[in-house]
Order: sequence, then C-alpha cells, then structure tokens
Amino acid sequence: MRNIYKIPTLLALTFLGPLFAEEEKAVDYVAGEGNEVDFGKTSMSAYTPEIRENMKQLYEDKIGMFVHFGPYAQLGGEWQGKRLAAEWIMKVGQIPVKEYEEHAARRFQPEKFDASEWVDIAEAAGMKFIVVTAKHHDGFAMYDSEHPYDLVDFAGFGRDIMKELAEECSERDMNLGFYYSQSFDWHEEGGVGNDWDFGEVLKPQPKFDAYFNGKVVPQVKELTQNYGDIFMIWFDTPAQLSDEQCQLLMDTVAANQPGALVNSRLGNGYGHFDVSIDNGMTPAVSKDTWLPDLKVPWQTHESVTTGGWGYTKDGGENDRSDHYSEFIYSVSRIVSYGGVYLLNVGPRPDGTIPETQAASIKAIGDWLKVNGEAVYGADPSPLKFPPYAITSKPGKLFLHFQDLDETEVELDGVLSKVKKAYVLADTQRTPLKVKQKGATIRVNVPEKLRQEHVTVVTLEIADEVAKVVDETLQQEKDGSIKLPVSRCEFAIRRISYDYEREVTVRWSEKEKQGLIWTVNVTEPGTFKVFSEDTGAKEFTYEVSTPDDSIVLDADENIGQMTRKSHDGTLTIKKAGVQKITAYPKNAVRKLRRYHMKGLELVPVK
Repeated sequence: MRNIYKIPTLLALTFLGPLFAEEEKAVDYVAGEGNEVDFGKTSMSAYTPEIRENMKQLYEDKIGMFVHFGPYAQLGGEWQGKRLAAEWIMKVGQIPVKEYEEHAARRFQPEKFDASEWVDIAEAAGMKFIVVTAKHHDGFAMYDSEHPYDLVDFAGFGRDIMKELAEECSERDMNLGFYYSQSFDWHEEGGVGNDWDFGEVLKPQPKFDAYFNGKVVPQVKELTQNYGDIFMIWFDTPAQLSDEQCQLLMDTVAANQPGALVNSRLGNGYGHFDVSIDNGMTPAVSKDTWLPDLKVPWQTHESVTTGGWGYTKDGGENDRSDHYSEFIYSVSRIVSYGGVYLLNVGPRPDGTIPETQAASIKAIGDWLKVNGEAVYGADPSPLKFPPYAITSKPGKLFLHFQDLDETEVELDGVLSKVKKAYVLADTQRTPLKVKQKGATIRVNVPEKLRQEHVTVVTLEIADEVAKVVDETLQQEKDGSIKLPVSRCEFAIRRISYDYEREVTVRWSEKEKQGLIWTVNVTEPGTFKVFSEDTGAKEFTYEVSTPDDSIVLDADENIGQMTRKSHDGTLTIKKAGVQKITAYPKNAVRKLRRYHMKGLELVPVK
C-alpha cells in the first residue's frame, strides 16, 4: 500500500518559539504604527535606481543573519537570582537605569569579538547579509557614538566593533545592515518605554521630540556616514513618531546612503519593504508589495536561541540539532510565500557566537549548497494556498518536503504539463516516475534519493509560469459558505499563522488585522454565522459582506477550540465573486492564546 505525501507535519509550538514559551518576556512586538496605513506610504520616488538595485539583491539573497548583541548579554537572562528575559531584561525586571548601567553596560567588554569569525559563520550558513543591533531598546550604542552612552566611551571598551564588522563585510562582499530602536529607549527620559524610572511609557511630546532630535537623528546620521556602504537600516518598535519624523529618518538615510533599504518598522507606513511581526507567518502567498517592475519581498525573522533574541545562559547554548529540519523548512516556506528570512543569533558577552548556534545555521548552509537553486532568486509558489512549500523559476517548480519518508508525493492544483521530474540533490538528475491527470500530479521518490531534513523535487514544466486552477472559494451545494483561515489573506503583516493547527496567531491586536476571503457566491441570501475559535474575553470582531456586517463576541468557551453560533444574521444580496472580511472591532493587546480557525455562513431557510 503506497503512502502519499500531501501536507508536512510541523513542530509548530517548538518552531514558533517565543510566541508560546515565555511569550510576555521574549516577544518584541510592534507598539503602534499610526492609524492610516501599515506599509505603503513611502512615495514611488523613494525607489531610486540605487534602492532598486539593493531590493533586487535582497530578493535574490533570501536569507540573512540577524544579530542581537548588547549589554543585556552580560546578564545572561538573570537578574537578582531570577530567570527573566534576554534583550528585554531591563524592561521585564524593571531594572533602574543606574543599576543597569552598573551591572550590564559598564561591565560589557566583548574582548573576544572577531568580525571575521562572524562573517565566516554567516557565509557558512549561506547567508548573504548581516543585520546587527547598533542600538536596542536599552539605549546603549554598540559603536563609538557622540552620545556618551556607548560601548567605547561608557563601557570603556577600546574598539568600535561595528566599524570592525563593517570593514570585514566590505572586504568579503557581505552586505551589512544596522538595527536601530528609534522610539523605545529605556535609558533616556524622553525615550518610550521606561515607566519605572521616568513615570510613564509614552512621554510628553516635547520630551520625546527632544530625545528624537538630540539622540535618534544624530545617531542615524553616524551610522549612515561613518561605516561605509550600508545595505539597510532596520528600525524597530515605532511609537509616538509623527509622519514628519518618519520622513526625516527616511531622508537622513537616503542623503547618506542612497541605496540603503529601510524596513516598515520605521512606522506610520513608511519604508521600502514590509516586515511581519516576530515569527510572522501567512496562510497565503503574498505579492501585494510588488511594484509593476520590481519584486519587493516581505520579511520575517526567527531566532536559533530560545527564550528571547539576545543571549541567555539557558537559551543561548542549547543544542538545537533536533530542530534543523524546522529551520531549513522555514527557509523553504518563507520563500514559498514570497518572503525573505532573517535568522537570529545571540552572541555571548565576550562577543563569540556559541558553537551550537553556529551549528544550527550552518545546517541551513549545508543544505543550500545542494538545494540553493530552489531558494536563491526563486519566486514564490504559483498556488496562492500551497499545500506545502513550493518555489518557482521560469519553467520549473520546486516542491519542498520536510523529513520525507513517503514513497509518493502529490501536488493538486497545477495544470502545466510536467516534462521531467528529479530530486534537486541528485547530481545525475535521475528521472522520477510521474503520473499526471488533470490538476493532480504524483511523483515517485525512491528512498535512496530522499534527503536529510528537506527533500526538493524539481518539476520541469512546459510553461514558463505554471498554470494553476482557480483557487476562489466556492459556495457549498447546501448553500453554506465555509471560510477557513487557511484560505484567507491577511490585510496586514501584523498577525501570524500556525500551519499545523491552521489558526490565526496574535489576531486581535489591531483594528487593521483583516482576514479576507475571496468567495464565489452562487446562492445569495441571509445567513446564520458560526465561528470556530478558542474564545476571548472583551474581544469582538466584525464580519462583513459587500452588503451587510455583523459584530461577533468571542467571549464564549474561552480556551477551547469550539464551534459557536452567534446571534443575528448576515446578508449577501448578489451572486458572483466577492470579498468577505473579518476585522477586530475592539483591538485587545496581547491576546496571544486566542486562535481563530474559521467561519461558516449557513443559509437561513
């Protein structure tokens, strides 16, 4: 009896890491991006020839190394005998500025930092760029800044490690980006976030403006003037910023680094490319950010550390070899959905990257040496809702299978004729047996050709771009309309998705977090609404058709995934293809354990 591989089983709870373990302490979330748009406010004129060249490079490269390094590493995740957090330890532990200065910042001496070793590790992982924290939320500059709270002056460390890294990257053709926290700064009275020393999280606007003008703008100038060519400035956690301040930072970067990409976490819709929440996943392939003549990817990020992004004694040294297939499959899946991947490491206080972390990302590099054709420069899946990771190039489809142990793999939805199939890692390109009927393709993969971690099956097809079936949701024969989250599109990236359970993750935090279904309605009418979710107190959301809307209350059977009937009805007046949406009505922060599986509209007889 043959086995057919359709959808891989993911260790989602492990893979999503901080979203489910120590989630309040470890997740670095976007505080608020303004009320108009989350991405797309930057004018087309900002996509200059220099920006376009680097955007093409980002799309080609697909994967980079993220590095969270700062004084928080000195504490190793512990404060006053308690295990608290990594890079957020100052906030979580409510550590006073003076004590953080004494126990973390002044003692921080990364004497074993070796820029060449960092670049070696990135190259071995198949990574093409590095993004490193130049200033995180603790306000400490990791370079020689005119502002005195920095590694060289305040800590008395005699080297500018950012300059050493910049020079090494330049010599090795490794692109370099700087992470910069532009709003959160727990060290400054005018910075956002520190309410234990300075009385409030958000600051009176004059104080924030003084902080912004006196520290942020000058430091962004330093980073873009003093360190050679910069690939990107990766801003984070915007709050209190005006449109004018966001534009000023865009202009500052552009004036000094015409080609430097800016991410959407600058705030208020500004930036050259969109960034998800941490560990942000999506149920649908997204090319919404593409320009007519430029492929603009979205980006997400994960860490090989556990319990946070910076170094901790318990989360920075642990062996992750059991998770190599998840890390590799992350690359496959993110590229499949149109994204770019930043995978984070957290160096020790002395500046060395732990061997276990280096080994975790090297496993990706070893795989890419053999399977890079399916990743570097690859386009996303031609199916908007692929059953597993699929990437594409002209005339080719690459099917990615995690821990493959089945004899036969199956793909539904592709109409293009398959001319040849083979395992990408097979240097002999041994033809595989293919059965194709209609939109169903079956390929036999002998055990000897299956690869460790992730096997890539290449399909050479008759069309440059694969022809696929219509994926529009269809109304059922009984008149019901099923709206699973697995077949929706996200209106914005500030939301995530669990592929194993097929549910939303962190849906509820922003009114703009729309779930959008495209449905072919054949029998209009009035419908009773049912939801399948885990329930949440004080959370309501609005479901809308082109003709009607209804507000649903999630406060029922909290903590249990159950099907729920809601009061009221929803009307659809016309037949045809149309959008049905669900948006949070009252956003509730940090509802991390609320999950929506889907909706169903049942006709009222």
